[in-house]
Amino acid sequence: MRIRTHIAVSVDGYIASPDGLPAILTAPDFESGVSHGLPEFIAGCGAVVMGRSTFAPAVGSPHWPWPNLRVFVLTSQPLPEGTPPGVVSAADPSELLRLMREADFTGDVHLVGGQQTIQAFRDIGALDELGVVVMPILLGDGLRLTPDKGATAPLQLTGTRTFPDGSVEHRYTLVPERP
Repeated sequence: MRIRTHIAVSVDGYIASPDGLPAILTAPDFESGVSHGLPEFIAGCGAVVMGRSTFAPAVGSPHWPWPNLRVFVLTSQPLPEGTPPGVVSAADPSELLRLMREADFTGDVHLVGGQQTIQAFRDIGALDELGVVVMPILLGDGLRLTPDKGATAPLQLTGTRTFPDGSVEHRYTLVPERP
């Protein structure tokens, strides 16, 4: 089991605009769940993990975004009413990681969501692959991929591909720190 991201980011490093519009939605040919390499990425995943802010809007929506995947939520608050059975939550990322390792699924874990959840798994050394799809747009402001003054983390490029709209996917592993 590896924990991997597949997240869109503007060329200037924002995952969402100031009003919360995800960078991926700037693509004129974007199709939810279909474009920008997501089907190939999800094919290797058996679970998703996210924070409560990403999870909550899906509860009660007409289309459950994670069919056939185990769902894990990093939150210190109770899950919203209407949460489907089988969703697992924990307030501590180390505890949630333990629960994911004990769960019955095959494949990797797609880390869905924003900078806080990505950072939480980085902090415990559990982020195995940082996959970013760089969108051909400058947002100028918004929510950055990493928090302000985050720790430096060297990366090793493991793959890249280009999409018809000019977006470029880069996949990285985090280089372990030397003692």
